[in-house]
Amino acid sequence: MILLVGRGDRRDQRRWQRELEEQLAALPTYEGETPDGGDVVPIDRHLPRPPRQRRGRRDRGRARVGGERRRTIATVVITLGIILVVFSASLTPLTDSLRGLLGWGGDRGSSSTYRFLEVDDLSDLPYRWSSCDPIRYVVNPDGAPDGWEDTLDEALAAVSDGTGLAFESEGRSDDGPSDSRFARGNRPLPVLISWVTPEEESALDGDVVGVAGPTSLGDVYVTGTVFLDAPAFADMEERGEDDLERAVLMHELGHLVGLNHVEDDRQLMYKSTTFQTSFGEGDLEGLRILGEGPCS
Repeated sequence: MILLVGRGDRRDQRRWQRELEEQLAALPTYEGETPDGGDVVPIDRHLPRPPRQRRGRRDRGRARVGGERRRTIATVVITLGIILVVFSASLTPLTDSLRGLLGWGGDRGSSSTYRFLEVDDLSDLPYRWSSCDPIRYVVNPDGAPDGWEDTLDEALAAVSDGTGLAFESEGRSDDGPSDSRFARGNRPLPVLISWVTPEEESALDGDVVGVAGPTSLGDVYVTGTVFLDAPAFADMEERGEDDLERAVLMHELGHLVGLNHVEDDRQLMYKSTTFQTSFGEGDLEGLRILGEGPCS
């Protein structure tokens, strides 16, 4: 390996060379014997030693590499510590909530966490809608918030994706909570989706923002209702809580197709609103089963 000598080292060598040449030039020279007839005696003085090569710059380079290495090690240790803390914290319910609020996905829970509204005692299978026919519905938009159509479409699409069932709109209606969902001859009418006040639907008293459920003939659902608290939705609209509006609608439509409440707050079918704004793993498994009903 070749090392580049520094400028200071070359200056010291030239100075040493000049001093040596000056001392040699000052020495007397003789041919033969000395003036006093004696022998020539060796020079009794010490010539200057050549200066040692300075290693400061090289040493500084070593120190610099060592510092960078220490900083790299410290960075790796700190990073591993942060990962360990986040991993440990991810096991707590509080962190699940924070992850959901921050849009990090959160814990979607177990796929076994679901319940059905009604189950046949003999077959142990849930009541379901016909898998061959679309679920027909009408909407009474009186009291609905601005943008309700987009919110409803998104919620219906989420339930349809989870079940494989199709929803078919039959337009608007003036029907309300007091109107039957069966016509003469016990013919089922389309599902009614409506925004009403607690005075119109007593089940919306207190903190309840929605109620929904299907109605069956035998073990097959044929119609139903979805009632949403108009004043509560107006407040959500004013606060810009579009995701919450959609989540409430998805929850109630989950009831419409046959899901019941669960005790796991990582599921959208939990009894109260939480950080969860999409279906959890348990919700999706329950929806999948509900979409596999008989073709009737």
